Amino acid sequence: MTTQSALLGLLIASVCGLVYHLIRGGGLARIGLYLASAWVSFFLGHLVGGLLDWRALRVGPLNLLPALLATVIGLVAGDVLAGSEARRERGTRPRPPDDPMESP
Repeated sequence: MTTQSALLGLLIASVCGLVYHLIRGGGLARIGLYLASAWVSFFLGHLVGGLLDWRALRVGPLNLLPALLATVIGLVAGDVLAGSEARRERGTRPRPPDDPMESP
């Protein structure tokens, strides 16, 4: 893989991650999660497509179709595994005192 194709892959994966963030929403941490999962899954999909000799929708040395499919799967998996952002924003309940006679 050449430097130009790696940069093109990073650009395509970044656009996929940012579009997914535009659709799903979330804070700054979610943008980082979506970008990281898009980058990793894009290049894993490219690698698997090369190992399986899948030549559908190639752009230069990039195996674009398997890379895009892996990116979509990786973004959805990252979103599901990260859980709901609303659940995190609620915070935790205050811990009750050890001694029931103590008052806070």
